[in-house]
Amino acid sequence: MCSIIIAYQYKIIKNNRNRMTIANHIRRNLFISMIKYTAKQKRSEFMEREVYNLIQEHDSIVIARHKNPDLDAYGSQFGLYYALKARFPEKKIYAIGDTNNQNYFQDMDEVSEEIKSKSLVFVLDTVAKQMLNEEDYLYHKKLVLFDHHQNIPDIEYDYYVRDVDASSTSEIVASFLLSLKIDINQSSARALYMGIVGDTGRFMYNSTTPHTFKIAAILLEKGINIQDIHDQIYLETLDNKRIKAIYFNSIELTKKNVAYRKNTEEFLNEYNLDANFVSRALIGQMAGIQEVPIWANFTYDKNNNKILCELRSRNFQVLEVAKKFGGGGHLYACGCSVDTWDEVDLIIKDLNKLVKKEGK
Repeated sequence: MCSIIIAYQYKIIKNNRNRMTIANHIRRNLFISMIKYTAKQKRSEFMEREVYNLIQEHDSIVIARHKNPDLDAYGSQFGLYYALKARFPEKKIYAIGDTNNQNYFQDMDEVSEEIKSKSLVFVLDTVAKQMLNEEDYLYHKKLVLFDHHQNIPDIEYDYYVRDVDASSTSEIVASFLLSLKIDINQSSARALYMGIVGDTGRFMYNSTTPHTFKIAAILLEKGINIQDIHDQIYLETLDNKRIKAIYFNSIELTKKNVAYRKNTEEFLNEYNLDANFVSRALIGQMAGIQEVPIWANFTYDKNNNKILCELRSRNFQVLEVAKKFGGGGHLYACGCSVDTWDEVDLIIKDLNKLVKKEGK
Protein backbone atom coordinates (compact mmCIF):
# COMPACT_ATOMS: atom_id res chain seq x y z
CA MET A 1 0.00 0.00 0.00
CA CYS A 2 2.80 2.41 0.89
CA SER A 3 4.61 1.75 -2.39
CA ILE A 4 1.40 2.47 -4.32
CA ILE A 5 1.05 5.82 -2.59
CA ILE A 6 4.67 6.70 -3.37
CA ALA A 7 4.31 5.74 -7.05
CA TYR A 8 1.10 7.68 -7.44
CA GLN A 9 2.39 10.79 -5.72
CA TYR A 10 5.65 10.74 -7.65
CA LYS A 11 3.78 10.87 -10.94
CA ILE A 12 2.16 14.18 -10.09
CA ILE A 13 5.47 15.94 -9.42
CA LYS A 14 5.68 18.48 -12.24
CA ASN A 15 8.49 20.84 -11.33
CA ASN A 16 11.07 21.68 -8.71
CA ARG A 17 8.91 24.33 -7.04
CA ASN A 18 6.29 21.94 -5.74
CA ARG A 19 8.54 18.98 -4.93
CA MET A 20 8.88 19.94 -1.29
CA THR A 21 5.10 20.23 -0.96
CA ILE A 22 4.59 16.89 -2.65
CA ALA A 23 7.26 15.25 -0.50
CA ASN A 24 5.53 16.50 2.63
CA HIS A 25 2.24 15.20 1.27
CA ILE A 26 3.80 11.79 0.64
CA ARG A 27 5.24 11.65 4.15
CA ARG A 28 1.86 12.55 5.62
CA ASN A 29 0.09 9.84 3.59
CA LEU A 30 2.73 7.29 4.53
CA PHE A 31 2.31 8.24 8.17
CA ILE A 32 -1.47 7.89 7.93
CA SER A 33 -1.09 4.52 6.19
CA MET A 34 1.24 3.27 8.91
CA ILE A 35 -1.20 4.46 11.59
CA LYS A 36 -4.05 2.57 9.89
CA TYR A 37 -1.91 -0.58 9.53
CA THR A 38 -0.77 -0.38 13.15
CA ALA A 39 -4.34 0.15 14.35
CA LYS A 40 -5.54 -2.87 12.36
CA GLN A 41 -2.66 -4.95 13.71
CA LYS A 42 -3.43 -3.89 17.28
CA ARG A 43 -7.12 -4.75 16.86
CA SER A 44 -6.14 -8.17 15.54
CA GLU A 45 -3.73 -8.79 18.40
CA PHE A 46 -6.35 -7.67 20.93
CA MET A 47 -8.94 -10.02 19.43
CA GLU A 48 -6.52 -12.95 19.42
CA ARG A 49 -5.57 -12.29 23.03
CA GLU A 50 -9.24 -12.17 24.05
CA VAL A 51 -9.90 -15.49 22.32
CA TYR A 52 -6.84 -16.98 24.01
CA ASN A 53 -8.23 -15.86 27.37
CA LEU A 54 -11.48 -17.66 26.58
CA ILE A 55 -9.53 -20.83 25.79
CA GLN A 56 -7.79 -20.62 29.13
CA GLU A 57 -11.06 -20.01 30.98
CA HIS A 58 -12.93 -23.04 29.60
CA ASP A 59 -12.36 -26.66 30.56
CA SER A 60 -14.33 -27.88 27.55
CA ILE A 61 -13.79 -26.75 23.94
CA VAL A 62 -15.82 -27.83 20.90
CA ILE A 63 -14.52 -27.19 17.38
CA ALA A 64 -17.10 -27.22 14.57
CA ARG A 65 -17.08 -26.26 10.88
CA HIS A 66 -19.49 -26.21 7.96
CA LYS A 67 -21.41 -29.17 6.60
CA ASN A 68 -20.07 -31.16 3.64
CA PRO A 69 -16.53 -30.16 4.60
CA ASP A 70 -13.88 -29.31 2.05
CA LEU A 71 -10.16 -29.47 2.76
CA ASP A 72 -10.06 -26.04 4.37
CA ALA A 73 -12.91 -26.86 6.73
CA TYR A 74 -11.18 -30.10 7.74
CA GLY A 75 -7.72 -28.56 7.84
CA SER A 76 -8.61 -25.55 9.97
CA GLN A 77 -10.66 -27.70 12.33
CA PHE A 78 -8.00 -30.32 12.99
CA GLY A 79 -5.15 -27.83 12.78
CA LEU A 80 -6.69 -26.00 15.73
CA TYR A 81 -7.74 -29.24 17.43
CA TYR A 82 -4.29 -30.88 17.46
CA ALA A 83 -2.53 -27.68 18.53
CA LEU A 84 -4.90 -27.04 21.44
CA LYS A 85 -4.84 -30.71 22.51
CA ALA A 86 -1.05 -30.53 22.79
CA ARG A 87 -1.00 -27.12 24.49
CA PHE A 88 -3.83 -27.88 26.95
CA PRO A 89 -3.76 -31.63 27.68
CA GLU A 90 -5.90 -31.13 30.77
CA LYS A 91 -8.86 -29.78 28.78
CA LYS A 92 -11.60 -31.74 27.05
CA ILE A 93 -11.41 -30.81 23.36
CA TYR A 94 -13.82 -32.15 20.75
CA ALA A 95 -14.03 -32.03 16.95
CA ILE A 96 -17.56 -32.40 15.59
CA GLY A 97 -19.34 -32.54 12.24
CA ASP A 98 -20.22 -34.77 9.31
CA THR A 99 -17.40 -36.47 7.42
CA ASN A 100 -18.66 -36.26 3.83
CA ASN A 101 -17.14 -39.74 3.41
CA GLN A 102 -13.71 -38.11 3.15
CA ASN A 103 -12.31 -37.91 6.65
CA TYR A 104 -8.56 -37.34 6.34
CA PHE A 105 -7.87 -37.39 10.07
CA GLN A 106 -9.81 -39.22 12.78
CA ASP A 107 -13.34 -40.13 13.79
CA MET A 108 -15.50 -37.18 14.76
CA ASP A 109 -16.67 -36.78 18.34
CA GLU A 110 -20.26 -37.06 19.52
CA VAL A 111 -20.97 -34.29 22.03
CA SER A 112 -24.15 -33.80 24.04
CA GLU A 113 -26.08 -30.52 24.22
CA GLU A 114 -25.25 -30.38 27.93
CA ILE A 115 -21.50 -30.43 27.27
CA LYS A 116 -21.77 -27.89 24.45
CA SER A 117 -23.77 -25.54 26.66
CA LYS A 118 -20.82 -25.40 29.06
CA SER A 119 -18.17 -25.17 26.36
CA LEU A 120 -16.28 -22.65 24.31
CA VAL A 121 -17.41 -23.42 20.76
CA PHE A 122 -15.40 -22.56 17.65
CA VAL A 123 -17.15 -22.43 14.27
CA LEU A 124 -14.69 -22.46 11.39
CA ASP A 125 -14.81 -21.61 7.68
CA THR A 126 -18.36 -20.26 7.67
CA VAL A 127 -20.54 -17.66 9.36
CA ALA A 128 -23.81 -18.77 7.73
CA LYS A 129 -26.53 -20.78 9.46
CA GLN A 130 -27.43 -22.63 6.26
CA MET A 131 -23.91 -24.07 6.17
CA LEU A 132 -24.21 -25.52 9.66
CA ASN A 133 -26.24 -28.00 11.64
CA GLU A 134 -28.22 -26.13 14.29
CA GLU A 135 -26.64 -28.11 17.09
CA ASP A 136 -23.22 -26.84 15.98
CA TYR A 137 -23.90 -23.25 17.03
CA LEU A 138 -27.07 -23.11 19.17
CA TYR A 139 -25.55 -24.66 22.28
CA HIS A 140 -22.50 -22.96 23.77
CA LYS A 141 -21.24 -20.87 26.64
CA LYS A 142 -19.16 -18.68 24.34
CA LEU A 143 -18.97 -18.75 20.54
CA VAL A 144 -16.00 -17.76 18.35
CA LEU A 145 -16.07 -17.58 14.55
CA PHE A 146 -13.03 -17.97 12.28
CA ASP A 147 -13.57 -17.26 8.59
CA HIS A 148 -12.13 -15.72 5.43
CA HIS A 149 -15.29 -15.44 3.33
CA GLN A 150 -17.12 -12.21 2.47
CA ASN A 151 -20.43 -13.21 4.04
CA ILE A 152 -22.05 -11.23 6.84
CA PRO A 153 -22.62 -13.47 9.90
CA ASP A 154 -26.20 -14.45 10.68
CA ILE A 155 -25.06 -16.28 13.81
CA GLU A 156 -24.85 -14.61 17.21
CA TYR A 157 -21.23 -14.76 18.35
CA ASP A 158 -18.91 -13.44 21.04
CA TYR A 159 -15.80 -12.99 18.89
CA TYR A 160 -15.22 -13.07 15.16
CA VAL A 161 -11.68 -13.60 13.83
CA ARG A 162 -11.93 -12.64 10.17
CA ASP A 163 -9.48 -11.94 7.36
CA VAL A 164 -10.96 -11.77 3.84
CA ASP A 165 -7.45 -11.33 2.45
CA ALA A 166 -6.36 -14.73 3.77
CA SER A 167 -6.24 -17.62 1.33
CA SER A 168 -8.09 -19.90 3.71
CA THR A 169 -9.37 -20.32 7.22
CA SER A 170 -6.43 -22.68 7.74
CA GLU A 171 -4.09 -19.76 7.08
CA ILE A 172 -6.00 -17.68 9.66
CA VAL A 173 -5.77 -20.45 12.24
CA ALA A 174 -2.05 -20.89 11.60
CA SER A 175 -1.48 -17.13 12.00
CA PHE A 176 -3.56 -17.18 15.18
CA LEU A 177 -1.52 -20.00 16.71
CA LEU A 178 1.79 -18.42 15.72
CA SER A 179 0.77 -15.01 17.07
CA LEU A 180 -0.05 -16.52 20.46
CA LYS A 181 3.05 -18.74 20.44
CA ILE A 182 0.96 -21.90 20.62
CA ASP A 183 3.15 -24.65 19.18
CA ILE A 184 2.03 -26.10 15.87
CA ASN A 185 2.99 -29.75 16.12
CA GLN A 186 3.38 -32.02 13.12
CA SER A 187 -0.23 -33.23 13.19
CA SER A 188 -1.52 -29.67 13.34
CA ALA A 189 0.87 -28.57 10.58
CA ARG A 190 -0.25 -31.39 8.30
CA ALA A 191 -3.90 -30.45 8.72
CA LEU A 192 -3.30 -26.74 8.18
CA TYR A 193 -1.14 -27.36 5.12
CA MET A 194 -3.84 -29.57 3.61
CA GLY A 195 -6.40 -26.84 4.20
CA ILE A 196 -4.26 -24.18 2.53
CA VAL A 197 -3.44 -26.44 -0.43
CA GLY A 198 -7.12 -27.21 -0.90
CA ASP A 199 -8.39 -23.65 -0.84
CA THR A 200 -5.58 -22.24 -2.98
CA GLY A 201 -5.75 -24.97 -5.62
CA ARG A 202 -2.15 -25.95 -4.85
CA PHE A 203 -1.15 -22.26 -4.56
CA MET A 204 -2.52 -21.35 -8.00
CA TYR A 205 -5.56 -19.20 -7.11
CA ASN A 206 -5.53 -15.40 -6.82
CA SER A 207 -6.08 -15.70 -3.07
CA THR A 208 -2.48 -16.94 -2.67
CA THR A 209 -0.28 -14.21 -1.19
CA PRO A 210 3.33 -13.91 0.03
CA HIS A 211 1.95 -14.45 3.54
CA THR A 212 0.37 -17.71 2.39
CA PHE A 213 3.78 -18.98 1.27
CA LYS A 214 5.37 -17.83 4.53
CA ILE A 215 2.83 -19.80 6.54
CA ALA A 216 3.28 -22.83 4.27
CA ALA A 217 7.06 -22.65 4.77
CA ILE A 218 6.64 -22.62 8.55
CA LEU A 219 4.35 -25.65 8.34
CA LEU A 220 6.84 -27.52 6.15
CA GLU A 221 9.51 -26.91 8.76
CA LYS A 222 7.44 -29.04 11.15
CA GLY A 223 8.48 -32.12 9.17
CA ILE A 224 5.32 -32.88 7.23
CA ASN A 225 5.61 -35.03 4.12
CA ILE A 226 4.10 -33.07 1.24
CA GLN A 227 4.30 -36.02 -1.17
CA ASP A 228 2.14 -38.13 1.14
CA ILE A 229 -0.26 -35.21 1.58
CA HIS A 230 -0.60 -34.61 -2.14
CA ASP A 231 -1.06 -38.33 -2.80
CA GLN A 232 -3.80 -38.51 -0.18
CA ILE A 233 -5.61 -35.54 -1.69
CA TYR A 234 -5.11 -36.01 -5.41
CA LEU A 235 -4.46 -39.68 -6.20
CA GLU A 236 -7.62 -41.21 -7.64
CA THR A 237 -8.86 -44.42 -9.15
CA LEU A 238 -9.08 -45.27 -12.82
CA ASP A 239 -12.88 -45.27 -12.49
CA ASN A 240 -12.80 -41.69 -11.23
CA LYS A 241 -10.70 -40.65 -14.21
CA ARG A 242 -13.24 -42.25 -16.55
CA ILE A 243 -16.10 -40.47 -14.79
CA LYS A 244 -14.29 -37.16 -15.28
CA ALA A 245 -13.96 -37.88 -19.00
CA ILE A 246 -17.70 -38.60 -19.25
CA TYR A 247 -18.43 -35.44 -17.27
CA PHE A 248 -16.18 -33.26 -19.43
CA ASN A 249 -17.60 -34.55 -22.70
CA SER A 250 -21.09 -33.38 -21.72
CA ILE A 251 -20.23 -29.81 -20.68
CA GLU A 252 -22.48 -27.16 -22.23
CA LEU A 253 -21.63 -23.59 -23.28
CA THR A 254 -23.71 -20.41 -23.45
CA LYS A 255 -23.32 -17.87 -26.25
CA LYS A 256 -20.79 -16.07 -24.05
CA ASN A 257 -18.86 -19.30 -23.40
CA VAL A 258 -20.03 -19.73 -19.83
CA ALA A 259 -19.43 -23.44 -19.27
CA TYR A 260 -21.84 -25.42 -17.12
CA ARG A 261 -22.91 -28.95 -16.29
CA LYS A 262 -26.24 -30.13 -14.89
CA ASN A 263 -25.73 -33.30 -12.88
CA THR A 264 -29.13 -34.92 -12.49
CA GLU A 265 -30.21 -37.64 -10.09
CA GLU A 266 -30.20 -40.06 -13.03
CA PHE A 267 -26.55 -39.28 -13.80
CA LEU A 268 -25.50 -39.79 -10.17
CA ASN A 269 -27.45 -43.04 -9.89
CA GLU A 270 -26.12 -44.43 -13.18
CA TYR A 271 -22.53 -44.15 -12.00
CA ASN A 272 -23.20 -44.52 -8.26
CA LEU A 273 -21.75 -41.08 -7.49
CA ASP A 274 -21.91 -38.99 -4.33
CA ALA A 275 -23.44 -35.55 -4.85
CA ASN A 276 -20.78 -33.73 -2.88
CA PHE A 277 -18.00 -35.44 -4.82
CA VAL A 278 -19.58 -34.45 -8.12
CA SER A 279 -20.29 -30.91 -6.94
CA ARG A 280 -16.86 -30.10 -5.50
CA ALA A 281 -14.43 -32.46 -7.21
CA LEU A 282 -15.62 -32.28 -10.80
CA ILE A 283 -16.03 -28.54 -11.30
CA GLY A 284 -12.27 -28.30 -11.76
CA GLN A 285 -12.64 -30.15 -15.07
CA MET A 286 -13.95 -26.92 -16.58
CA ALA A 287 -11.10 -24.76 -15.25
CA GLY A 288 -8.15 -23.64 -17.34
CA ILE A 289 -9.98 -23.46 -20.68
CA GLN A 290 -8.88 -20.37 -22.59
CA GLU A 291 -12.27 -19.65 -24.13
CA VAL A 292 -14.21 -20.10 -20.88
CA PRO A 293 -14.33 -17.06 -18.54
CA ILE A 294 -16.90 -18.50 -16.09
CA TRP A 295 -17.80 -22.09 -15.27
CA ALA A 296 -20.53 -23.54 -13.07
CA ASN A 297 -21.50 -26.95 -11.75
CA PHE A 298 -25.06 -27.86 -10.71
CA THR A 299 -25.67 -31.13 -8.86
CA TYR A 300 -28.86 -32.61 -7.46
CA ASP A 301 -28.46 -33.77 -3.86
CA LYS A 302 -31.13 -36.26 -2.85
CA ASN A 303 -30.15 -36.04 0.83
CA ASN A 304 -31.68 -32.58 1.17
CA ASN A 305 -33.62 -32.34 -2.11
CA LYS A 306 -31.51 -29.35 -3.18
CA ILE A 307 -29.38 -28.49 -6.19
CA LEU A 308 -25.81 -27.66 -5.20
CA CYS A 309 -24.40 -24.79 -7.25
CA GLU A 310 -20.67 -24.08 -7.58
CA LEU A 311 -19.56 -20.95 -9.47
CA ARG A 312 -16.01 -20.17 -10.59
CA SER A 313 -14.22 -17.55 -12.70
CA ARG A 314 -10.77 -16.22 -13.47
CA ASN A 315 -11.68 -12.55 -13.90
CA PHE A 316 -15.39 -12.04 -13.23
CA GLN A 317 -16.71 -11.50 -9.72
CA VAL A 318 -19.38 -14.19 -9.54
CA LEU A 319 -20.01 -13.73 -5.82
CA GLU A 320 -22.94 -11.35 -6.32
CA VAL A 321 -24.74 -13.99 -8.39
CA ALA A 322 -24.27 -16.54 -5.59
CA LYS A 323 -25.51 -14.02 -3.00
CA LYS A 324 -28.60 -13.29 -5.09
CA PHE A 325 -29.60 -16.92 -4.64
CA GLY A 326 -28.78 -17.09 -0.93
CA GLY A 327 -25.18 -18.27 -1.17
CA GLY A 328 -21.75 -16.80 -0.62
CA GLY A 329 -18.03 -17.41 -0.64
CA HIS A 330 -15.24 -15.62 -2.48
CA LEU A 331 -15.29 -13.12 -5.34
CA TYR A 332 -14.19 -15.68 -7.92
CA ALA A 333 -15.17 -18.96 -6.23
CA CYS A 334 -18.50 -19.32 -4.47
CA GLY A 335 -21.69 -21.31 -4.30
CA CYS A 336 -25.32 -21.60 -3.28
CA SER A 337 -28.18 -24.10 -3.09
CA VAL A 338 -31.48 -23.84 -4.94
CA ASP A 339 -34.68 -25.87 -5.13
CA THR A 340 -35.38 -26.18 -8.85
CA TRP A 341 -33.68 -26.49 -12.23
CA ASP A 342 -35.59 -23.37 -13.29
CA GLU A 343 -33.55 -21.45 -10.71
CA VAL A 344 -30.40 -23.02 -12.15
CA ASP A 345 -31.36 -21.62 -15.55
CA LEU A 346 -31.72 -18.17 -13.98
CA ILE A 347 -28.23 -18.46 -12.50
CA ILE A 348 -26.82 -19.41 -15.90
CA LYS A 349 -28.54 -16.37 -17.44
CA ASP A 350 -27.06 -14.10 -14.76
CA LEU A 351 -23.59 -15.49 -15.37
CA ASN A 352 -24.01 -14.94 -19.09
CA LYS A 353 -25.16 -11.36 -18.46
CA LEU A 354 -22.09 -10.80 -16.29
CA VAL A 355 -19.80 -11.63 -19.21
CA LYS A 356 -21.90 -9.56 -21.61
CA LYS A 357 -21.90 -6.57 -19.24
CA GLU A 358 -18.12 -6.54 -19.01
CA GLY A 359 -17.84 -6.84 -22.78
CA LYS A 360 -15.47 -9.79 -22.70
